[in-house]
Parts: sequence; structure tokens; C-alpha cells
Amino acid sequence: MERRTYHLRDGTLSTLHFGNTTTPVRLVFLHANGFNARAYRSVLGPLGVHAVALDMRGHGESRDMPQPLNMPNWYIFRDDCIEFFDRHLPDLTDAPVVLGGHSFGAVSAILAAPQIKDRLSGYVGFDPVSVPRLFGLTSALPGGRAYMKKRVPIARNAGRRKSIFESPDAAFARWKGRGAFRGMDDAVLRDYISGGLIEGSDGQWELACDPKWEQTIFVAQWHNLFKAARALPDNSTIIYAGGRSPVSTPGTRRAVQKAQSKIDVRFDNELGHLFPFIQTELATKTLQDTIAAA
Repeated sequence: MERRTYHLRDGTLSTLHFGNTTTPVRLVFLHANGFNARAYRSVLGPLGVHAVALDMRGHGESRDMPQPLNMPNWYIFRDDCIEFFDRHLPDLTDAPVVLGGHSFGAVSAILAAPQIKDRLSGYVGFDPVSVPRLFGLTSALPGGRAYMKKRVPIARNAGRRKSIFESPDAAFARWKGRGAFRGMDDAVLRDYISGGLIEGSDGQWELACDPKWEQTIFVAQWHNLFKAARALPDNSTIIYAGGRSPVSTPGTRRAVQKAQSKIDVRFDNELGHLFPFIQTELATKTLQDTIAAA
């Protein structure tokens, strides 16, 4: 892995490059809310191509950009992705690339697609958050996001996350085999911790992604995923997960497929939302197949 930073309009974007970094980039990847680029080492490392994963605004080492706690949608992340493509990707390759993402990262990538579609050779989305438009409207209503922070379990829990630890080992001991981390290989959890904790001047370790920022992202749902999905390249695969507390519905999955009828939209009720961290080989192979078809 190689860490590189890139300047955007209002701060510094940190990234991790995997594979042979002297060759052109073939994949750009956007992570899930609350996670970071390093957490996907077990997925992106074995690809065999030059891949770059972004630490999204307010995550990992991309912490100096503003994090507006009143935003109603994810367009700020869309714009970060577009700016990276416009300003920096030409220095990394002159050919179209595959754009991939997980959860909110998968959605941010779709939202960016209409403005960068000529630079895309494919797309892979791991369980993009796809909520009905009526639910998303709550984010735009007065008091709507405050209501969602209290009533939507994933948002409520995010705001309450323990954020200070004595050491990375203490965080590992707290999370191993529990909650969202259940089923993760130890190496994957260690990667998440390595990319997601910051050592403070007092010797304590703090979450790089402020729980209030993670919570803000969860309740900012007033964006039009379905309209943007029309711009996805034909060489696109979306894997939706069922499991407990799915982040899509049959209706929203149909809407994405209808928006671009040539893409491959799959649903697997046996997969959980964080399946790329558990079924890492499935995630890697899906990316490899899309890159090979590009």
C-alpha cells in the first residue's frame, strides 16, 4: 500500500494505492460510512491491478475538510469524487476506470456517475443504501433529520458510539466478534482499526470519524439515486444484501434496475450489509470480473 494526498477545493483528500502503483489506475473505490480505505485491504490488495481507495471526507486521514452537520444529502461526497476525477485522475491514467463502492460509498459513486460517465469503464456497488424517496424526503423537512437521529436505530446508535480508547488493542478487544464486527476476520478488523483510530497528544486513541459525523451521514438521505443510476455504464454490477436490517427494499432495487436496464442487479438474502468484510473473496472476484470486462 502507498498513501498519497490530493488537494480538493476545501481540504486534503487522503488515499491508499494498492497493487503496482507504477501502472495506470484501473479502479477507484469509495468506502462505507464510518469505515476507511485501509479497512478494504483484504478486498483490494489481491486484485492484481493498481487500485486507489479514497478516505472519504471526515474519515480516516481525510479530516481537514469541513463536515457540515446540517446537510440533507450526500452530494458533498459526490462532488468530492467528481473533483478527484477532474483534477487528479488524469495524472494517474488516461483511460476510463471502474468505479466501485460499498454502502454510502456505493451511492456516492452512483451520484457522481452522470458527470464522469465518459471516464467510467464499469461500476461495482456493494449494497448501496437505497431507500424510498418518501423516506428520504424526511431529511429535507424541518426537524426531519433531528427526528431520524432519535428514531432510526443505525443513526441513533452511531451517535452514541464510544470514540476514545486507551490503545488500538483495547479497541480490538472491545469490537472483536461483536455487533457490526461479528464474523470479520481478525486481519480485517485490525485494518479497520489501523485506518480508523488517531493517537492524540494525551496518548489516547480516538475514532477518526467523529460519531456525530457518521450519524449526520446516516440521516442525510435526500438525494436522487435512481435518476443518477441512469448514467451507469452497461458493465456494472450491484450486489444487494438481505440479512438483518436491509438497506434496500424490493421497490428500490427494481427502481435501480429500471433506471439502467442493462446493468446486473443481484440480491442475496444470505449476505449481510457488511459482506465485503466477511466474504472478502466474493467482493474481490466481483471487482476483478468487472475490471476484466472493461
